[in-house]
Formats: sequence, structure tokens, C-alpha cells
Amino acid sequence: MNYSAERNLMVEIGRRLYRDGFVPGTDGNLSCLVDNDKILITPSGSAKGLLDPDDLILVDSKGVLISGKGKPSSELLMHLFVYQSRTDIRACCHAHPPYATALTVLGRKLPGDVLPEAILSVGEIPLTDYAPPGTDAVPDSLKGLIDKHVAFMLRNHGVLTIGGDLEESFYRMETVEHFAKIFYIAQGAGEIVHLDNSEVERLMKIGEAIRQERKL
Repeated sequence: MNYSAERNLMVEIGRRLYRDGFVPGTDGNLSCLVDNDKILITPSGSAKGLLDPDDLILVDSKGVLISGKGKPSSELLMHLFVYQSRTDIRACCHAHPPYATALTVLGRKLPGDVLPEAILSVGEIPLTDYAPPGTDAVPDSLKGLIDKHVAFMLRNHGVLTIGGDLEESFYRMETVEHFAKIFYIAQGAGEIVHLDNSEVERLMKIGEAIRQERKL
């Protein structure tokens, strides 16, 4: 199979990421699971806003090349780890959105008790330990977090969002960056008002129920 629908969607998501300023130059990477045992992934050193469907790389579940020119993304190990750890996840989006990435450089995470929409759509967004990009330290930094979260702030690096398909993983990336921008503006404007614990717990339960329903 050529997986033309998945290829076309990945190219479109790459253009959206570039358009939004999330992946300047050749930053970032995308992948999706196809046929339950193969992974379609962006090539290393590629500009995500200029991809052609035929540029994409197909590998097996262990990362062995099946088809495509060039090499798969340098973050292939991270993508493989996600799919090996979460059978409900079928797509990954890694980018460097400026507001969220700025927080990772500061070593700060987004608060989990501020924005209801963020709680509902992505839940808590953990900040990982620093890991040199492109190494097996990146998946190692996700251990202990991957089971319960769908968005991750990679310290001094960027953001990873995962989902049931490419659209969902991209929308979660948008949500994280929009939240980070709101948080940045609010910090400079005055004192942030936090939601009380009971409301956060209520929203978390609703959000988790929504995510569990999508797994079915």
C-alpha cells in the first residue's frame, strides 16, 4: 500500500506547523502508525512546510527502513517508544512552538489549574528532564510519564503531543502553545487566578473520560 491519505494529511499538518511558526527551518517531526505495524515518518533534515507525499519514510515497528529516500527523522527512537508504550496512540507531533518552548528553556511547566479548555483537552502537561535531541535519552525522559499524558514539554527542546490520529496530535500541539501564550500574557498583566482544587478535579475527570472514550 502507498498510504496516500496518510501521506497527504502528514504533508498538510507539516504545512500548518510551518505556517504557525512552530517548525522553522528543518525543525520538528511527525509520524503516524499505519496497518498497526508500520510507521510513516518525516525524513531527517526536511523542511516540514515544503514536504511532498513521496518524501515521507516508511519503517517497521523496530525502525527498519521499508521504503523512502533519505533517513527517517533523527527523533525516530522517540516515536518508536511512544507506539511501543501506548497501543491507543497512532500519531506523534514534535515541534518547537515559541511560547511553550520558551518555558522549557526556563525550566518551567504550565500550571494545571488555570485554563479549563487545556485541562479538558490535554490534561496535565509534564516537563521532562533534559535529553540531548536524537539520542535514546529522549525516550528515557518520557518513561514514567508516557502512560498518563498526551502532551509533554521537553526541557530546553520543545513540545511533543500524541493522539489517536494526526489531526488530534496537531490540535493538542496548538492547545499547548495557545495556553503558553495566554500564560505569558497573564503573567505580565497581573496576578494569575487559579481554579480551586475541586474544579480542577472535576475537569480532570471529564477530560480523562473523553480521552478514554476515544480509545474505544
